[in-house]
Parts: sequence; structure tokens; C-alpha cells
Amino acid sequence: MRASDVLEYSLSDFNSNKFKTTMSSLGIIIGVMAIVVMMSLSDGVYSGVSAQFGDLDVNQMILLPASLQDQSGGAGISFGIRQTEKAPARFTDRDIPIIMNVPGIIEVNPKVSGSASATYNNENRSVSIQGVEPASEKGLAATVDKGRFLTPSDRYMVVVGSKVANGTFDRVLRPGAILTLTNPMTGQAQDYTIVGILKEGNGSIISGSPNSNVYMTMDGIKGISNQDTYTEIYIRCDSPDRVEEAAAAVKEALNRVHRNEAFDIVTVKSFSQAITAIFDYIKYILGGIAGISLVVGGIGIMNVMMLTVKERTKEIGLMKAVGATTGNVRNLFLVESTLLGVISGLIGLVIAMVVTGIVGGAAGMPMSVSMQNAAIGLAFGALTTTIAGVYPASQAATLDPIDALRTE
Repeated sequence: MRASDVLEYSLSDFNSNKFKTTMSSLGIIIGVMAIVVMMSLSDGVYSGVSAQFGDLDVNQMILLPASLQDQSGGAGISFGIRQTEKAPARFTDRDIPIIMNVPGIIEVNPKVSGSASATYNNENRSVSIQGVEPASEKGLAATVDKGRFLTPSDRYMVVVGSKVANGTFDRVLRPGAILTLTNPMTGQAQDYTIVGILKEGNGSIISGSPNSNVYMTMDGIKGISNQDTYTEIYIRCDSPDRVEEAAAAVKEALNRVHRNEAFDIVTVKSFSQAITAIFDYIKYILGGIAGISLVVGGIGIMNVMMLTVKERTKEIGLMKAVGATTGNVRNLFLVESTLLGVISGLIGLVIAMVVTGIVGGAAGMPMSVSMQNAAIGLAFGALTTTIAGVYPASQAATLDPIDALRTE
């Protein structure tokens, strides 16, 4: 029996039993649609979250004192540093050359982070502040929208994020405006002149969004704080392949100086890998849940194929009587079952694309069905129906032609 004959026979059966074919394929259509939609939405959420925080710099690591446990501080996230009996490390300028001397380290960027009460035009608001080294903030300097960025000689000058300038106060902040910052813990207050406004940006999942920050020099932060240590130090390695090795070397070098102090190093690469792993788990768990509907659809197709074998018993006997082999009959029913799965899968895929587009548009996130997700959905649909057709096909192939012809 030629392949074209088998295909033609299967399609003719679908056409002659449209209602039965439609009802049996619904489970596969829904199952494939559910799997593809679930995985595509998971991918879309991951892409959307990543876009909100910007691209991760996997060459980077962050050195933190252990006292930052369960606090976001200036790092923008909680790193879950272990509680220890040692006092938190006090990072100062003496640590910078120690870190720079570690092989593979190409940049060290210390920061002092905190919060302050900002007063402008008799309005008080809470803002985040960061003391930075202007020479190490080339990326931030490139995002200045109005005015200029900080210089090392600036003392009581600040650069503010777009959210601070537009929306924090009733009046829009502009370069030249005077902002009074007060330390809520000590009451120290100082007037600062705004010299620059940053463009709105996504920021980084590690450092947080720059839109809500007020930036000043290390000297400038002394106007409202007696902080003489760094709250975090951003370190960049020359290659992402050796960042873990470099982190271990930095930790070993600092242990000689901070022997009785607690600190830890977090690499952005490990953090990125953890995020990716979490989203992968979510993606395949959701896909697995959706796959239950495929199993239900497969059981439905098995029942339909068993009924088809019973309805076509005499027809099967006639085929075997005129020379069709057991293999021919088995292949006929297997092809019919698989073809039903492929067609149903394609319909489910088209519906999934429509649903994903609608949900993505409503959520404000660009979502689309990837080739990988489409292939997984179709493969599961075809595999389910093929497996479901094995038993009915075997039953049809083993029918005795004489008994089959006698069937009324």
C-alpha cells in the first residue's frame, strides 16, 4: 500500500466523519494551545522583567558587608548574606588597591548608599542618595539629559534621576535649583545645587533604577553623613569566564585585612543564572500542567479510534482479503491517528499565537511564540496521538479477515 493511498484514505475518513473528528481533536487542540501559551507567557514575563532592569553585566561582582543581610541598601536587591558573629567589614580607600592588585580585576567602583529627606519649595520627600566616584560612572554620565554630570571637585552639587526631577515634587526640578537634604537619623542638613538631570532609564537588576536616586560625590555626602566607609564596592572582571575565580581571589586577599570582620561577594553571573533557572522551572512546570489536557485528549482519541476500528471491522476484513498485510492495516490506523494529532496541533498553535498576542498586548509586554515552544507543542501533540493510536491500530491489524467479513 503506497503512502499516498494511506494519506488519501485517512483524509477521506476525516471528511466522512467530520463531527467525530472535530470532537476527538478538541482535546489535542486545547492541550497544544495551553502548552504553547504557558511557555510563551513565561518567556515573555522573563524578557519583560529583564528589560525593566536592563542587561546584566556578568563581568561584575559586588562586595558587601554582612550587615546588609535582608536589606536592599544601595544594591537594589536582598542578597541574603549569612549572619555571623563577626562585626561587619569596614571598607575604606585602603581596600581599593588591594582589590585592584587581584589578577583579572580591571575596575573598582566604591559607593556609599543611603536615604535622606529632600526639601524643595517647602515640600518634604524621601529620596535615595548615592555617593559615587564621578570618574567611575561613565555609563551614568552618558545618560545626562539636562545640565552636566558630577566632577571630582564638586562638593555640594548633585545629579538627580528623572523620577526625582519630574513627579517627586509638585514643581519640576531643573539644573540650578537648590535641594535641601537632611539625614533622618542625625538631623544633619545641607543645601545642594542640582547640576544635572538624568534621562529615564531601566537601570540594572543589581544597582536598581537610577530614576529615583540623587547622586553626589564622596565629599558631598559628608555634608549630611559621617559615614566614612563604603556600603558596597562594585568590581569588574576582565572576563565572565573567570569572574568566579576572581571573586574567590578578592575574598582571599581581603581576608588578610578584614580577618575578624564579616563580608561577602556576590557575582552577577551567578545571580543571572539563578534567575534564568527559576524562570525555566516555572516555564516547564506550567507546560507540564498544560500537558495534562494533552493526556486527556489522547485518551479521547484512543476511545474514538477504538470505535473507528469497531465501525470499520468489515472494511478491514475486506482489505485483508484482497491482500492488505497486517502491517498495512496497522500503519493505516497509526497514520490516521498521527495525522489527526498534527492537524489538531497546528490549529492549537495558531490559536496559541492569537492568545499570546492578546495577553501580551494587554500586559504591555511584547510576547510571541518562539520556534522552540511551537516545536515542543506540536511534538507533544503528535506524540500523544501516535501513542494513543498504537493499541487501536494493533487491534485492527490482528482481526481475522473471515470473522471481520462476517460482521454485520
